[in-house]
Amino acid sequence: MKKGIFNLLSMSILFFANQGYAQQINSHLQANSTLQNHVSSILKENIKKIDAINGHIIIMDCKSGEIKAMVNLMNTKSGIKPAIRQLSEPTALMRTVSLLAVLEQGKVNQNDSIDTKAGMLDINDYLLKDYNWLRGGNGKTSVQQGFLLSSNIATYLTVKQAFGKEYDRFYKAITNMGYGLPQNSFKAILPSPYNDISLAKFVNGKNQQISPLQILTFYNAIANNGKMVKPTFHKRDTTIIKEQLASKENIAIIQQLLVQKVKDNLAHQAHSNKVSIAGEQGAVAAKDDRDNTVYCLQFCGYYPSDNPQYSIIVSLNKKGLPASGGMAGEIAKQIVNKYNKMIKIYGKIQLFN
Repeated sequence: MKKGIFNLLSMSILFFANQGYAQQINSHLQANSTLQNHVSSILKENIKKIDAINGHIIIMDCKSGEIKAMVNLMNTKSGIKPAIRQLSEPTALMRTVSLLAVLEQGKVNQNDSIDTKAGMLDINDYLLKDYNWLRGGNGKTSVQQGFLLSSNIATYLTVKQAFGKEYDRFYKAITNMGYGLPQNSFKAILPSPYNDISLAKFVNGKNQQISPLQILTFYNAIANNGKMVKPTFHKRDTTIIKEQLASKENIAIIQQLLVQKVKDNLAHQAHSNKVSIAGEQGAVAAKDDRDNTVYCLQFCGYYPSDNPQYSIIVSLNKKGLPASGGMAGEIAKQIVNKYNKMIKIYGKIQLFN
C-alpha cells in the first residue's frame, strides 16, 4: 500500500506541481489506494512477463477528469520500482487524431477508397511501411478499413487527400482540437510538418514528444462526446478545457470505429467478454537503433463503450522484438476485468466498487 501511495504521490507532483493540489492528494490516495495497488501489481507482473523497460498506466473518470489511479514503474537491475520521471515520447495512438482532423474538413468520407498498395509507399526516397508489408500489405481499401487495419499508409494518404501540401493547416486542425493538452508541468513537443516526409511521420505519431496523460485527455474527450476536461485529483475541481473538440457527428464515427477496433480488429487483445471496451492500440519506435530499437507500446480507450465511465491508457517501453500494441491492450483488459463488478446506483454504472 505504501509503495502505491508513493508512486501516485510522486507522479502527482510532476503533473500538478503548479496547480496547488499538494494539500488535496493524501485523502484522495487513501480512498483509491486499493485500486492503485492492484493496478500496480498487474503492471509489475506484465513488465516482468514481457521484459519491458518501464510501464505507465492512468485511469480517469470520463465526466469529471478525476484520476482514479496513476502508476509508473521502471525495470531496474535491483527489481521493478516506482519511477518519477514523466514519460514523453512518440505515440502509437495518433491515427485516431489524424482521422478526426480529416473528417472535420468535410472533404473525405470514411467510405472513400484508398490504395495502400503492397504495404510500402515511396515518399521522396522515404519508405513508409505498414506492419504487414512483408505479406503484401492491404492493397485497395476504404478510409474506414484503413483505420481498422492500422495502416500507416492509409493514414498518410487520407490526410493528404484532406489537406494536400497545407501542412500548417493540418497542424492547426489538431492543435485547435486540443491535441497536446493540458500543458502544465510538461509541454508537448509537436513540431509542425513541413514536407511530405515529415507529414507521413507526424500523422502516424513520430516526430513528436507527448505524455500519456495528454493522449488520455484527448481520448477521454472522445468518450465524453467531444467535451475535453482537465485531469484532476478531485471531482470538485473539474475544469472544461474545450466544450466541443469536434462535431458530434464525427465524434460518433470515431467512437464506432474504436468499438470495432477492439471487438473485431487489430486491438482485439483488449476485448473483454465482461465489459465492452473501445479504444486503439499500436507500436512505434521510440528509439531506432537497429537491434537495440526501443518500442513504445500503447493502448488507450474507455469503458463501458456504450456508456463510458472510465478512460484508461497503458504505455510501455520495450527493447527489441517481439513488440506490439497488443501487449498494452492485454494489460488494459486485465485491469478492466479485475474491476468489472458493475452495480447500478440510481441508474449509473459504478465500477471499481
